[in-house]
Amino acid sequence: MKVMVLTALYGSGHRIAARGLVDALEYLGIDHDHRRINFSVLDIVEEGGFAEKASSKAYEFLMRRGHGVWKLLYNSRVLTTGPFRRLYRMQVKNFVKYLERYSPNAVISTHFLTSLIGIIYKERSGTPIFTVITDFAAHPLWIWEGTNRYYVALDTTTKDPLLEGADVRVTGIPLRKGFWNPPSKEEARRELNYPLWRTVVLISAGSYASVDVEPLVKKLKEYGVFVVLLAGKRRDAYRRFLTLFKELKVDGVVYPFIDFVPKVMAASDLFITKAGGVSVAEALSVGLPMIFVNNMPGQEELNARIVESKGAAINSKTPGRALKDLEDLLSDTKKLRLMGERAKKLGRPKASLKIVSDILGYADGI
Repeated sequence: MKVMVLTALYGSGHRIAARGLVDALEYLGIDHDHRRINFSVLDIVEEGGFAEKASSKAYEFLMRRGHGVWKLLYNSRVLTTGPFRRLYRMQVKNFVKYLERYSPNAVISTHFLTSLIGIIYKERSGTPIFTVITDFAAHPLWIWEGTNRYYVALDTTTKDPLLEGADVRVTGIPLRKGFWNPPSKEEARRELNYPLWRTVVLISAGSYASVDVEPLVKKLKEYGVFVVLLAGKRRDAYRRFLTLFKELKVDGVVYPFIDFVPKVMAASDLFITKAGGVSVAEALSVGLPMIFVNNMPGQEELNARIVESKGAAINSKTPGRALKDLEDLLSDTKKLRLMGERAKKLGRPKASLKIVSDILGYADGI
């Protein structure tokens, strides 16, 4: 069995979801029904040229400073019209050669553009294409005629009219292996050298430091909690946050972009973050309640509304509002605990394994 995983570095979530699928392929490929599973991964930004890299940088800019423009584009749905869809086809058609060279039995995509690559390859080869939607709501950009099956986060996602008549499986968003069986809170804190009996609040500045964390850190210092800050990919932001913690004498730790997020989340009591689909799914898998701030309009704001409606998060939207919500939560341990229980019920830590197992069964039946 040969599987091609397609992804794209527009933000971090799509690639992290692909990493979860790769972890599942590796795990199941060791000896799954006495078969050998081979797989390859293609990131069209990493392997692409000027157009892909420039569009990735443009998306990064929109995440940080262009929320108004992105809201207009997302809500108008101009990007889903016929002319744009033809443009996307022209943009990605050269990537089909990677699939032709590898000749997979199944193609899995974690981004709408890479799903189109799978569609074009299917038109030539008949190979099935499976799309993993990495947010809690669908958008027309994800929907391509010819997709064999979609994998979504929640039962409510299947009720979206966009998915009417489509073959849809509710599996959750694929997560990395570290989330499948995370350590207990006490174990994680011992391993990370966090205080065992104090409140630990985790803050994510976002991949590109788009969250205004300074007022949040100042408020948390007043409450005497242990603060953990994920600085994201920008080295300048990491250095700036280190200086902030030192100047304020904050009891806590600042991390750059790290690979042990499952352990950090398992050790935490509350997560302040943007509502990126994968980050939210990770937090739910360990029962970590959330406060959402600085959401990108469109997909992130929809994620925030949906998860808030399930009682697992508070959608504060702005750092100013978050300060009040933070104060209320830290003084109401019963509410915080209840939010954590609701988050745990929504979590699907082994989504990656479910998705890959389902795809292998589908491909075998062809």
